[in-house]
Amino acid sequence: MDIQRLRNLTTGKLHTEMGHIYEDLGMLTGETGLMTHVLPRAMKAVKPWLQDKVTEARFWDGEYDTTHVGEFDLPEPTKEDQKAFFARFAEMPNPLAGKEVIIVQV
Repeated sequence: MDIQRLRNLTTGKLHTEMGHIYEDLGMLTGETGLMTHVLPRAMKAVKPWLQDKVTEARFWDGEYDTTHVGEFDLPEPTKEDQKAFFARFAEMPNPLAGKEVIIVQV
């Protein structure tokens, strides 16, 4: 994985483009079509797995750093990993709970 794209997920700072966050979280979770309001919770859900796989402190420094470049050999999560992501995700408060949600059909 491109290090700058990985830093999007580990630092919480946008190093590339927003579309990469959707793509990379989709790849990690196995879910396509993640919506904007779930991204913060999805990032928190995959964080323990990422911390286990990405141990270099520089990835977790919380800084915007365009000099940290190259490729990182990030393994694909297993189905069990993905189940754990969703278990953590389900435990988090839903930001839309208690709010009026309007469904628009085109």
